[in-house]
Amino acid sequence: MIKKQKGKQEKIQNGFDKINFQYDEANDVYICPMGYRLEFKWNGKQNDKDYKRYTCKNYMDCGKKASCTSSQGGRSVTRIKEEEILEMIDKNTINKNDIYRKRGTIVEHPFGTIKRHFGYTYFLTRGLDSVNTEGCFICLAYNFKRLINIMGVKELVWRFKEAICLKLSIYFRNHQSVIKSTKSTFIYNFLV
Repeated sequence: MIKKQKGKQEKIQNGFDKINFQYDEANDVYICPMGYRLEFKWNGKQNDKDYKRYTCKNYMDCGKKASCTSSQGGRSVTRIKEEEILEMIDKNTINKNDIYRKRGTIVEHPFGTIKRHFGYTYFLTRGLDSVNTEGCFICLAYNFKRLINIMGVKELVWRFKEAICLKLSIYFRNHQSVIKSTKSTFIYNFLV
């Protein structure tokens, strides 16, 4: 679920935002709010995305050109190849708006904390592996901060000590012969 990017406020108020243009799949044209057709003009590619450009030939006839576009060549609308999928996602997001709004309270908080309180607004390293590592360290720091806020420092230290002792006792049980040969009986007796 992803919210659609909002168009220009002026076009939304005038009723000439792209969402007000109806796509006619059978004729491969867009119909503007005034009823004029925007016909296919050419294919393009930007940011590795294929798209089609539709332009209005009758922009001088409708009398609303100033409200619709500032372009000298008339209004044009871009339709990317996966537009149907994006429309489906948008409808799904609108239908499940209550779930989408919960995301803001659950997911957005860590990003705000990391950016505002920790000061990580950009990555310091370059390359995918380095950035992944840096991102993991940032998330680890955030998780430790949350643990400290939830449990407190003393409780967290006690649990870490308990976990380390448990791991060491399991290790020593599995490697008794090595420990006895190295005469580390004090540690072995202490942990077992």
